[in-house]
Amino acid sequence: MPRPSRYSPAEKAAIVAAARSRIRLGENFGEIAQRLGVNQPSLRGWLRESTLDMLYPPLPPCMPRNRSA
Repeated sequence: MPRPSRYSPAEKAAIVAAARSRIRLGENFGEIAQRLGVNQPSLRGWLRESTLDMLYPPLPPCMPRNRSA
């Protein structure tokens, strides 16, 4: 069972938004992660995930069809 996340979805969104704005300003990625208090691999993963969600929005959950009908 995976352990619960240290950050709430709202906190992750705020961290990702702050990181994106700092990346646009040309700051070093390591400095951004250190300033935001997040591990670099976690921040990279969150940025990648949010980019993929922007490019390919997740599909809404749907119930499987009843094949006998």
